[in-house]
Amino acid sequence: MTKYVIFLISLILPLMTMKATVGNPTAMSVAGDSIMQLVINSAIKYKNILKAYEAEIYIKGRMKINKRNYLMRFAHNLIPVNRSESDMVFEMINYSRFDAPNKFYHDYKAINGSSIPNRQKQMEILRFLDLNIYSATAFDGAILMPTTRTGARHYEFRLDSIFRQDGRNVYSVGFQPRRLSQKLIKGTFFVTDSSWTINKVILNGKYYFSDFHLEMTFGRNFERFNLPATVDLTLTYNMLGNEVVSHYHSHFAYHSVSRGWERLFSNMVDKRSYDLTSFYGSSSDSVRIIKDSTFWAVRRDEPLSNDEQRLYAMRAEAEQRAATASADTAATRIPNPYLKFAELIVNDINAGYKNTYIRYYGLLNPSELGYSESSGITFRQRMRIRKIYDNQKQLTFVPDAGFATRRKEVFLKGSGRWDYNPEKLAFLSISAGNGNQSYSAGLMKEISDRIADSSFTVEDLNLQYFHHYYGEIVNQIELFNGFTLTSNLTYNYRRPVNRRFNIPLGDNILEIVNRDYNDLTATLGISYTPHSYFRMNKRWKQHLYSNYPTFALEIGKSFPGVWKSIGNYMRVETDVHQSIPVGLLQKLNYHISAGLYLFKHSAYFTDFRYFARRNFPDTWDDHIGGVFNLLDRKWFYASDQYAQVHLMYESPFLMLPIFVKKATKYVFAERLYVSQLWIQPLPSYTEVGYGFGNHLFDIAVFASFAKSSYQAIGVRFAFEIFR
Repeated sequence: MTKYVIFLISLILPLMTMKATVGNPTAMSVAGDSIMQLVINSAIKYKNILKAYEAEIYIKGRMKINKRNYLMRFAHNLIPVNRSESDMVFEMINYSRFDAPNKFYHDYKAINGSSIPNRQKQMEILRFLDLNIYSATAFDGAILMPTTRTGARHYEFRLDSIFRQDGRNVYSVGFQPRRLSQKLIKGTFFVTDSSWTINKVILNGKYYFSDFHLEMTFGRNFERFNLPATVDLTLTYNMLGNEVVSHYHSHFAYHSVSRGWERLFSNMVDKRSYDLTSFYGSSSDSVRIIKDSTFWAVRRDEPLSNDEQRLYAMRAEAEQRAATASADTAATRIPNPYLKFAELIVNDINAGYKNTYIRYYGLLNPSELGYSESSGITFRQRMRIRKIYDNQKQLTFVPDAGFATRRKEVFLKGSGRWDYNPEKLAFLSISAGNGNQSYSAGLMKEISDRIADSSFTVEDLNLQYFHHYYGEIVNQIELFNGFTLTSNLTYNYRRPVNRRFNIPLGDNILEIVNRDYNDLTATLGISYTPHSYFRMNKRWKQHLYSNYPTFALEIGKSFPGVWKSIGNYMRVETDVHQSIPVGLLQKLNYHISAGLYLFKHSAYFTDFRYFARRNFPDTWDDHIGGVFNLLDRKWFYASDQYAQVHLMYESPFLMLPIFVKKATKYVFAERLYVSQLWIQPLPSYTEVGYGFGNHLFDIAVFASFAKSSYQAIGVRFAFEIFR
């Protein structure tokens, strides 16, 4: 039956196109939709044919800075650019491997150019080479493709023309999004008759801070059927008044191709293996600079232009002058000290010597700034010092300082970490610092019991919070894939923010509220993520994803009498969290946890791990969800047991396409938040929120309710720029 439908459409389409050319846009649209349905059906049939390939890719790049100002010193943190060059050409040879359904690996083997591009520039084109035209999404999920049934719903199609190629009809089908969104693209598919496969594609869209134009052609003979042949890419960046344009041309030379259902490569991943090291990632370490003109001439599929030859000649002349010029006569450019200072306080500062590396995150780095209703503006300062050893073991020191303006609190932390077995995610860390000011639920209960026969209440005492200082030793190791064992030894010291000297209820109460409290706690925790896929980066194990939740259990026990510890209790917490894809570019995150204190034989301060005030949250992808944003800090310490649920739903299309259509052009994702808390003093507390974000920032508005009673509304803001 399908053959007859294809035959009839092949006869009817030319007639429809002739009518369309005389002004029948409806016929053009119907024809475009019909062809795309055949393409989608064909994609389902062909998607499993290509199993793997290995290829050598020749890449030629050209970068021009058309507009430049002093803010280029900051723009390079956002876009790939060699700031020292206004016009440069470069060539690269890349070894590429593809394994179905969507795994790519790249390794640069050689490079040359009028100037050698930095690592960021070298990696720029790779994400565009990893394009599976029949996949539901492209470029690491940044784009929703129109070549699946679900994705096609977001696009309009039209038949632009029909022409002959290699004795067969080729249909030019244009497409554009039904709504403005950074997740959608526009362009043209060139579809071959009968096979209904795409032999060329033109795509236009936005990717992060760039406008891109991509043309990719595919092989049409049997041997190279559906394989990329050439890629031409133009990226235009307009950032902070600077304009950078990069052009790339790539040509694929295939060494081997595997088709059909058989696994012809012995190193292809088995379904029972969770190690994706061989099929994931890229590398450009130790790339050879090869200046031999013969080496590059035999690999080019098209000769250099006169302008590109001129740039190479200019480099050769500059190298010759540098070789003969003395240091005394060499031209020196003196940088503007004010611009240099501005760059230093905003950008990351990186330095290294041998295997020791230092990174300072910048005095006014936007990624270290945030805002919340409870803490006000939060500001953070961090530095990381790393020493890497030959066996990939690593020693790291991280001093950390932060300030919350509304609470006028300074947070200091210093930590050292020894990664002694990276393959097992094993490390030993020591840290010390100060935490949130808190009070004790157990202490309040003890005071309440002592004044039960008095007319006074705890509220009448106007008790102060306690400063909290801690030291902690942590050891972690992965016993088997996805199963981690963690042990902690923590010493807490708490003293009143302001000591009281006159309380009408007597010295007993005065002693309770003025004394210092110490406790030593040992904690044992386990975490398990079933069927967790991972890759190895040298000896470092990196978990990638799992289709199952992560389960965690933590048990803590205090030891009275040890190092003046007076704590005598046990703490138990459990946690489950997961991120579930629920559609194309849509996901549902959930986080469920509960905890309680047991065997309480002394005053204690509630200090839960999963229910705590996060001053500088770094939870889900948007750095906002997964915590309570409006809950007053007193409630975090008011109960010895809790249960909480956090939900976040993310989609590129929620409310903005309905109410503010033009805004969708600048929004990457919209999010809905729901959080629910149960504690004894506050039996039902709810927060609901709505937010959106892009590559620059995330912002969300929250409203809180106690039972059904409205409590407050607030805003949460976090920069994504420079992260």
